Amino acid sequence: MYTTRIGRLFLKAYNDKFEKNYTAKGFFEKVFVPLFFDYPKYMMTAGNSPLENPKLSWEDMIKGKKPFETPEQRKERICKMIKKIESEKADASIAIGYGVTDNTAATTGQITSMALADNKDDIYFSWIGAGLGIGVTGALTILFDNSQLLLDIFEGWKYYRSYLEKNPLMKGNQINTWNGRWIEHRYSWDYEESDPTAGFNPLEPTSNGLLNLLTVSWVDVVLKIARKIPMDNMMGYLYNIGQTNTTIGFIPFKLQDIVRPNQLYEKVFGLPVFLKDRSRISKLYGTAMGLRIACQNGAIGIPAMEPKGLRAFFPTNKGVRKIACKDDEEQRITYNTYLIWILAMLNNEKLWDISCEFAKCLLNYEAGAGKARKDRTNKVNQLLDSVTSKQFIQNLIPIINDEQNIKEYENIGRVVHEMPKDNFPYFNTLIRFQYALLNK
Repeated sequence: MYTTRIGRLFLKAYNDKFEKNYTAKGFFEKVFVPLFFDYPKYMMTAGNSPLENPKLSWEDMIKGKKPFETPEQRKERICKMIKKIESEKADASIAIGYGVTDNTAATTGQITSMALADNKDDIYFSWIGAGLGIGVTGALTILFDNSQLLLDIFEGWKYYRSYLEKNPLMKGNQINTWNGRWIEHRYSWDYEESDPTAGFNPLEPTSNGLLNLLTVSWVDVVLKIARKIPMDNMMGYLYNIGQTNTTIGFIPFKLQDIVRPNQLYEKVFGLPVFLKDRSRISKLYGTAMGLRIACQNGAIGIPAMEPKGLRAFFPTNKGVRKIACKDDEEQRITYNTYLIWILAMLNNEKLWDISCEFAKCLLNYEAGAGKARKDRTNKVNQLLDSVTSKQFIQNLIPIINDEQNIKEYENIGRVVHEMPKDNFPYFNTLIRFQYALLNK
């Protein structure tokens, strides 16, 4: 039913922007249906409603083994749909996101004993809202409650129809996937207002000779939204409608937190390096757990951006994994991304310089050992292998006893002692990466 709210929010913004006065039914009949369903290939599936295509495979239709329906048949189908909406109560057969009447079915949802008003506008709005969902990897669709974003998604509808008509081998019914690809492109740095589809290549050949839309990752699209729309929180509703319906629910997306790692990457390594690396670092973010699991935290922010593989380097009771560095471009970007995500989690930019200076201090400590270097290296390794802040401070004492100038050690001890205990694994891992990179 949330599709209804999104449809209503969009239509108000649409009428205001284009100085129109469409009702829900008017927009559905004059704009939505002609664009989505009055062509041989539809832009979205219509479920069990009269609008749904005949059950033919894309391969058979595109190869001409079975004919598409005629314009007259489509017109009849559309008229039947309008009549059904006007004469029946809302359920899943005529409204997107609504439950079915059989409360034992797999697509049952939002069943209530309350007497709800039979508002026909709500049904039309549900279709409009469903067409504005953003499909992302993991088979999830996100509905965002932001008027400007919804208008920008709508802007891409006409281009999807154009692509379907220009590419006979292109599959239909992928409007949500298209919306994700479109917004990721629409909000990119090099988007051309004068040529909206310039450089836009969302199609991928499949094994059966058809063209399919590539699904965008949630990180790619949300990073672009965060850069374009400067707000702290944007509410998202996550779901999937298929043979069985899945509802994740309402999740706040902390946009300014999500964009923070990119801002730090640029600040620490410089704009030219960030611009060179950005497409590759965006593929690393959000790979540790996936969007569905990240939603269990109750919000999508920096923790959800965790790159895969980093957690293996965190100190645990079982020991600490050694960080090996080599002259490799891929590893450079991966390790830089690890470092920046940790810094974003710590939420204290000063810790970057502190960790770097302390890593240098440890290397100088080892270098000044002479014949006793191995002993000092063991002490440094023992320090870096610390699992808790208490253990870290205890392992710092033998190193302090060997040194005359202990100001740097006292400073790091104070920082570790005063920081929240949950932050220590991140900070210690930051020091270890700085140490390993300098030691290389």
